[in-house]
Formats: sequence, structure tokens, C-alpha cells
Amino acid sequence: MYHPGSQQDSNPLNLPIYECWFCGTNWVGFSGILFHLEDGRCVKPNRIRTFAFETPEYGFYGNHLTDENAFYCHGCHAQFPQISYLYYHAEHTPACSYLLNPSALRDFYIEYYECPGSDYRDY
Repeated sequence: MYHPGSQQDSNPLNLPIYECWFCGTNWVGFSGILFHLEDGRCVKPNRIRTFAFETPEYGFYGNHLTDENAFYCHGCHAQFPQISYLYYHAEHTPACSYLLNPSALRDFYIEYYECPGSDYRDY
């Protein structure tokens, strides 16, 4: 599912490389695969966002369900419209990297999609 990051210009932080469960493309960092999935090409639109709201950890990184910026970094008080933006922020801001370890939300996505079900995008 994910591989150690390679030290290259496209991955200067040496983030893990994640492979999409559906199309096999590779993405740098967990935020990268979230961007891809939120785009709606491989899973149903808004599915990734819905998952983020359904996890018990939502209170740890969530703002308000009805808020335009539903995701929140308690470290610096930044707000984000998508969960991928929050992960990107945590991956690239050392002071806010506390969101990455442990990452129950990341583990939840990985466990769910290791055995993909009805989330395949209909073409």
C-alpha cells in the first residue's frame, strides 16, 4: 500500500509513497493520495470527506460540519476546506506534524480501502 519515500526533487521531505487502491497511481505523502481521492476520479464524490466526519477522531481535527473550512489544526489554528489540505499542512509544517502520529484517520482509510467495496467510481 505504501512504500518508503524516495529522496528526489519531487519528494524532498522523504514522505511515504502511497499507491491508489483503485487505479495504481503513486502519490507522495498521505495528503497526495487524499487529494487524488477527493478529486472523485476513483471513489464516489465527497466519500473521503464523509469518512473524515464519521471517524471518532473528527473532534480532534474537525471544525464544524457546516463550516466551509471543516478541518482545523489545533496547533496553529489554521482552517482547511478538505482533509487533504490539513494532511498537507501537517506533512509540511514541523510544528503541526503532531497530527500525523498516530494517525487514526489515516489508518481508518487504509484499513477500509485494503478491501474496497462499493466505493469504486462508476464509469
